Amino acid sequence: MSLSQNQFNLYLLRHGKTKGKPALNGHKDVVVDDSIQNAIAHRVLEQYSFSKVYASPLIRCQRVAELVTGLNPTLKLVIEPRLKEQSFGDFDGIPFDDLTHEWKKLEQFWANPAQNTLPNAEPLQVGYERVTEAWEQIVQHCEQDTLIVSHGGPIRFILAHVLGLDWQNPQLYTSLSIDNQSITHIQISKFAGKVFFSVKAIGIPLI
Repeated sequence: MSLSQNQFNLYLLRHGKTKGKPALNGHKDVVVDDSIQNAIAHRVLEQYSFSKVYASPLIRCQRVAELVTGLNPTLKLVIEPRLKEQSFGDFDGIPFDDLTHEWKKLEQFWANPAQNTLPNAEPLQVGYERVTEAWEQIVQHCEQDTLIVSHGGPIRFILAHVLGLDWQNPQLYTSLSIDNQSITHIQISKFAGKVFFSVKAIGIPLI
């Protein structure tokens, strides 16, 4: 079997820009304008080729995944709950304008999210382990080019995992730009029972 037959592309799509005031949107089910969702679905099918789609169950990801598979019914869609964004607890989905009295906690969180979990939020380590567990299973079973529709946090977790970076490093979340409706491309090669990774692109704008 040739190397190309053991080589697969995984395209990590971050969902489109959500409606509403700026906030830490984690598990809260916020929506993306349907015109944006449709544009993303058409563009990703125009620019990339894949046979399977995984998606976070949050509507901002699941909706675009359903549009993609609706446009191409030959694609298999798998909803994977472990690909969800972090839960930001008491601050999840609350506009920043309404959290001015909690600004010190937010600043501490942004300065070092691994060590400053927000009230009743999912610890960063728990989120990292959840997402990378899902990623490893996807890679293990990958036998075709695949689209993964997820969120900024999980995509950063996956990149840290693949590149051997410290997932606790605050700069991973403040300096690594993964914009809305962007594609991160990771190629995997399976050979002699091992998996080799090659990061081809990070945060390429889709629309």
